[in-house]
Amino acid sequence: MIIVMGEFRLKAESVENLRPEINEIIKKSNQESGCISYKFSEALDDPGLIRVSEKWKSMEDLEAHFTTDHMKRWREVVGSNGGATDRDVSAYGVVLEKEL
Repeated sequence: MIIVMGEFRLKAESVENLRPEINEIIKKSNQESGCISYKFSEALDDPGLIRVSEKWKSMEDLEAHFTTDHMKRWREVVGSNGGATDRDVSAYGVVLEKEL
């Protein structure tokens, strides 16, 4: 399993305009065959700071995700709304999963 965790910043004033696009990227990503879970959340104490939490069956599934039409659309829409800055997102290979 691959876990993706991190955050990026959108212009706080653009988040409301982007919310329908955010909902769409989450919905479509969760429908991908290799996606276990795909979530974004906005930091309550820092408007515009978006946190990313994803689970993928394999690195190949994650790499295929990057080439989807909805990811291409997401990059275009974010770019036309000021872009994403302070990006700090990483993928981790999981060797153990244990419910706590």
